[in-house]
This record gives sequence, structure tokens and C-alpha cells, in this order.
Amino acid sequence: MGDRRFDNRSKATFKKDIAFGTAIEKYFWHGFLAQLEKYNVIYENARDNGVGNDGEYVETGTNTAGADYIIDILHGDAWRRNIPMEVKWVPTAGKLTLKKGDLKAYVDENAAILFIYNSVRDNVDLRKPKDYNLDRHLSRIDAKKGDIRWGVMFPHKVKTMLERAKFEPIPYMGNKQGIIIKQHNFDQWFKTNKWL
Repeated sequence: MGDRRFDNRSKATFKKDIAFGTAIEKYFWHGFLAQLEKYNVIYENARDNGVGNDGEYVETGTNTAGADYIIDILHGDAWRRNIPMEVKWVPTAGKLTLKKGDLKAYVDENAAILFIYNSVRDNVDLRKPKDYNLDRHLSRIDAKKGDIRWGVMFPHKVKTMLERAKFEPIPYMGNKQGIIIKQHNFDQWFKTNKWL
């Protein structure tokens, strides 16, 4: 039996997917920090968190669960310090999918989830390209910037989702238990912002 992380992929494909996905997340993390500045949100100490943010393959048995980054954000009149933040790029408009195991890890870490997503369904495919050409793919994303949105699901909402969700097997995630949230319900979980 293969590694459950592979979600029905070969090890070679999994490694390429991880490297590509990590590069996309890093691109969006830096873009998110620029968004905070454009929205006049004060933050500091934005930094890397833990294992696996370099895109290299990590052998089974090493814990790679948990949030990608950590940040301090001024919220109202008080600082929220050391907020672990997972970066989730959602290339297909209309829904987002979360695995139950990941949600548990985020709750255990008291982490937030940063969603960056394509809000308009059209003929532009923003899913991972078969040729893994990162530069071309980022150009495609930049050209569709007007349709990109972002929002942060803060830790209390992540916990509420884990407690209330009706999980089901997700075929495109190796039949792992997960939840699909439709785009028209996003505002129940996070505030939507334009990618400026």
C-alpha cells in the first residue's frame, strides 16, 4: 500500500505537486502581505512555520501537518500574536474543499486559514498545469487578478467548522473525509476581499 498522502498519485507526481504547490503558496503569501498593506492592516513578524515550506519531499513519519506561516496582526486595538496561518489557493471557482484531518491539525495549532480563490468561472484554467510551468502559470493568475479574492478564516471559525461539518469521502482527495463549501456560503466563514 502506498503513502496515504499521495491521494492516488505516484511518488514522483506527488513530489512535483508538492514543489509546485509550495511555490504557489509562497507567491500568494507574499501577495497577501502586500494586500494587508493595501488594506491598511498593520502586521509584523510574518515568518515561515515548520516543516515542508521549501517544497522538498518529506519522508513518511515526519509531521508536515499544520499551518504554513505565522504572523502578528493588529486587530482593532489589540495585537493578535503568533497566529499560525495556512495558505489555501482555490483555483476553481464555485467551491473550496477541506480535509477533516487538516482541520483537526489547524484546530490543534489554533491556526487561521488564508483562502485565495478564483471567484469567476470562465474558460481560464488556473489549476496546476500538466507541464508544471510555474512562470507561465503565475502570468495566467496575474492576468485574472480582477477575479481573485481572499479571506481569512480565523481560528474560532476553523474550530466551529470542525465541530459542525458533515464530512464525506472526497474522491479527488483520495476519498479522505472532507467538507465542500460552496462559494455562496463563503461569507459565513470569512470576509471576502478583492485582490488589489
